[in-house]
Formats: sequence, structure tokens, C-alpha cells
Amino acid sequence: MPLLSNLLAKDIPQTFQKLQLHVYAGFFFFGLLGFVYLMSPIVSRRNYLSENALSPGLVSNDIYVSNEHIRDIIGQLRMGFKEKNVSDVIQSMFLQRGIEAYRQNLDDDTNDENVYGIVRAPRLASTESIILVAPLYVRIQSKSQPIKANLYGIAHTLAIGFALHRKPYMAKDIILLFPAQQENGTRIWLDAYFNTKPDSIPLDAHAGSIQAGLTLEFPHEKFYSIDLRHNGINGQLPNLDLINTIVHLCDKNSVPASYYDIYVDLSSNELFIDYMKKSLRTLLINALTLATGVPSGVHGQFLHYRIEMITLFGSLTKRDQYQTSPITLRAFDDIIEGFIRSLNNLLERFHQSFFFYLHINRRNFVSIATYMVPLGLIVAPALIRSLVLYMSFFTSSETSTTTYITLGRTMKFDMNYSAMFLEILECLALSYALMWIPMKFTYLIICQITMFISPILLRPFRSTERQFDYLQFILLLTGSALLGCLSLLNYSMAFLAACFLMPCYMFAGCSKFDHWIIKYFCRFLFLTCLNPLVFLALYHYLARLLMAGEFLLPNFNQLTSDFDTYIASYRLFNAWTVDVVCLAIVPIWFLLYRSTFWIRT
Repeated sequence: MPLLSNLLAKDIPQTFQKLQLHVYAGFFFFGLLGFVYLMSPIVSRRNYLSENALSPGLVSNDIYVSNEHIRDIIGQLRMGFKEKNVSDVIQSMFLQRGIEAYRQNLDDDTNDENVYGIVRAPRLASTESIILVAPLYVRIQSKSQPIKANLYGIAHTLAIGFALHRKPYMAKDIILLFPAQQENGTRIWLDAYFNTKPDSIPLDAHAGSIQAGLTLEFPHEKFYSIDLRHNGINGQLPNLDLINTIVHLCDKNSVPASYYDIYVDLSSNELFIDYMKKSLRTLLINALTLATGVPSGVHGQFLHYRIEMITLFGSLTKRDQYQTSPITLRAFDDIIEGFIRSLNNLLERFHQSFFFYLHINRRNFVSIATYMVPLGLIVAPALIRSLVLYMSFFTSSETSTTTYITLGRTMKFDMNYSAMFLEILECLALSYALMWIPMKFTYLIICQITMFISPILLRPFRSTERQFDYLQFILLLTGSALLGCLSLLNYSMAFLAACFLMPCYMFAGCSKFDHWIIKYFCRFLFLTCLNPLVFLALYHYLARLLMAGEFLLPNFNQLTSDFDTYIASYRLFNAWTVDVVCLAIVPIWFLLYRSTFWIRT
């Protein structure tokens, strides 16, 4: 088999030369179909517990929390929220039961404070701990009331902590955290707990090494199902064993559990077509939400420190037509107790199960070994085309009279690298300025107009056919390397970027044809269908359709509002989604668009 450096253009079969476009398009569409096929029961895998020490089904519950006790706690909390001294109320309840209670000032103009208590384990000397988090306020999907007091979540967190106090079987500390400003308060508490910032004030007390935990968001006193939220920062996910533990406990106590507010009935009552639709919808929402890099709850801040966390959200949606009564207090307490006692049995950190996966329902998932195949099919045309171009650059010395020796290889032409370097530098600088500095979607409309006149603003890049091929070769390798690295960090973002860049590569290559209609058509496509702003709008609209589960009209105001919210979240979470888009994806698109003006007569 010849070495890669010895391959020449004459080694490419003539049939492949004629059918290149068909082969590339086939790879691309087979990759898209392969991703959709991931929701099939044939491809997906059944959930299972890799760590036998968890054993949630073997836990015998012995904690009883009466309704009167919960109502008493809720009454005190409601009065605290009304008088705006809920932190004092929580701390006093801790102290009344002999539990350590501390407060942390957030050091801002609001004078908000985090409250946390530590239930010490009676058997060991604070070597490990479990954390329960209940934000003081929770975001809800309501236009009239965007946030609501987390009364039920706080009350149950306190009740479980009080019930587990001085239990002889507890071998790990229990940290009860009540952050004042959702993600911001949680981040400040974690920075102080782990002392990651020099200016952070140390906490008054610490517990053992935090192994895992749970976030409770229950703004309503009555709920009919539990929505599991697990998306972390930059596409991070908790260990699958942690999620499976919650799912097993929910099934054991007959509590409906869902992902992204989509419930799949896995019994024989569910029609197969409905099962496939809901599984596909869950898979697509999973990919679209992970691509943003923004977490779906407070737990994302803990995943950043590799503390396995998941958020339980109390939903008002009834999952069955026969479900007339809300989830009982006993069933919910059994889930929390079973989760804590399962973690209490764990002798080591979560490591045996998957950290890279996509859910299609609560009982089935797709592992990284499976979902990498569709992405590989989509990116394959870029690698194949780069190899074809590479083979066309070289020739044998016996058949060529004018050759240029470079690094021991014989090239057909001489290459002027300065023009390409300046073109790449200019496009990189302009794309960063246009997409990052404005920080508002309304301003990005001005950027869209600027892209129309960019060939006039920048120094015109005119090249020969060989220079064009060499620039395409560099961009193909750069894009393939980018998608390959990105797929190991955030697969969903890499998949969406591949779906956007691969058509751009194809139409940029088609602009090489001599007919002027093809050239202007390719430029028109780059400014309309293959535009990053258009792709962003389509992505936002598709996500809204899938989450709503019904037909919705496009709403530009909603897009602007969501974009502003995302930018604010991006700054808060230190996500690198915008950096990847501005410094990698958009420059490649800009260079491909500018390459359609390559001809020099």
C-alpha cells in the first residue's frame, strides 16, 4: 500500500472523479438519517446500574414526614418570604434542632445571603458528604410571574435534613444549601467552598468531600410528575448511574418521571408510533439544548466541579388520563430518602457508568460509541475531499517538466502564502468584531448588511485555480479538526456545526465552475440560506417547536429576548459557546463565502 505522500491525482478512479458530488451528498444525508435512527429501540441501550453499591431497590424506608410537619415549615417559610427575612427563618429552624447553620453574604447591592446547614454524620469524621440544594426562587414558564418562591422544595429539603439528623446508619455528612440568586448564589458558594478565587471569602464551616447531590425545585405545593434536568455547562452531563438511581426510585414509588417535560409510557398502553415520536422529540431537544452550553438548572454549577448532580422539578402536567391525584408526600419522601441512602452506601466516586450519552426516554439512552457514527458520516466528505485535493497538488518528476520541490515532494505549482494568510487574518478579525462586540441580535442585523459589502470593505482576494484549491484544502482540514475536537467536548454543538459547515463547503467548491450563474447563485445562498444568523434563527425556531409540541409561528421578539438571555447566561456560566462560534465557525464560513470571489482573469 503506497504512503500518503506518494499518492497522486492519477491514483483517483475516474468514476469517483465524476461522482464526487453524489458521494459527498450521500455521506451527508446518511449521517442525518443515522442520527434520527438513534431513537430506534434497535440502536439504543437499556438503562442499568453499573455500581451495585447503589442498590436503590434494596433500601427499606424508615423516614416518616407528616403532612402537618410540612405545612408548619411551609407556613414559616411563607411568612419569611412575605417579610423578606426567609434566611433568618431557615437559620432559626436549623438552630432549633441542633444543626449547624451558617450564612454567606453575596457581596452585592441586593444584600442577599446564602444559607446552608451541615448535618454531621455520627459514624465518621466528615470525610465525605452529600449535598441537597433548594434555591430560594425558581424560574417557571409563566409570562406574568417568571420566578416563584421554592416553598415546597425548601420545605422538603429541611424536613429530610431534620429526619436524617443523628440517624445511626449515615456515614456521610449532608449539606443543605439554599442559594439566594439561583446560579449566581450557587457559584459564589462553590467558589468559597473550594477556594478557587483569591478574592472569595472563606466559608465559616466545611463538610467532607462532596460526592454527589440533588437539587429540588418545587414551586407548587401539588405536582403530578417529576421532570429530570441534567444538562450542565458546556454540554457536561452527570454520571448515568446517578440518573438511573433516580429513575429506578421513581418507578419503584409509581412517580412519573420525564425528560424535557416529555413523558414516554413504556408500558404496553403506549402505541409504537407514539413511542417513536416522543423518543425522537426527546433526542432532538437533548441535542439542541446541550449545544447551547447553558445548564438547565443550578446543578450545572456543581458539574463544573465534577460533583454529580441532577435537578428534580415538580411539574403540574398529568402524565396519564387516569391520574387524578397529585404525587403523595410519602412517595416523594421515599425517593429522596432512597437517593440519599444509596449515595451513603457508595464507597467511591461515580466512575463506572457513562459520562457521554444522549437520552431518548427515561429507560433508554445512546452511548458515545453509537452516536459518533452519524457525525463521522457527516464529516467524512470534508476528509475525503481534502485527500483528493492533496493528491492533485503533487506529481511525479518523470512526467513533469516544471516542478517545485517542497519538503522532498514535487508540487505542480508554486504557492504564494502571504495572500492566503492575510485573507484568513482579515476574516478572523472581522468575524470576531461583527459577532462578538454588538452582543445583541438587533445589532447583528447591521452585521448581516456588512456581510453583503464585505468584498468591498476587505482587500479583494483574487487567486488562481490552484490557490483556490489550496485554500479549500486548508479550510477542509481546519473544519474537520475543529469538529473532531469539539465532538469530544460537546457532541451536540459539533453535530449542529457540521450540519451548517458541510453544505457551505459544498457550495463554495461549486463556485469553482466557470458559469457565472453558478457563481452568483452560490454567493446568494451564502447570504441567505447558509448564513450563520439564518441558521441561528432556524435553530431557535426548531427548539421552540419541539419544546412546545405543537405548531408555532416564528416570533422575532422571542428570538431577540432569548438571545439576550443567553448572552447574560453565557457571561454568568463562563460557557465557551460564543467563543467557538466567533473564533472558529464564523471565520470558516466567512472564508468560504469570500472564496466565491476567487477568480482572476
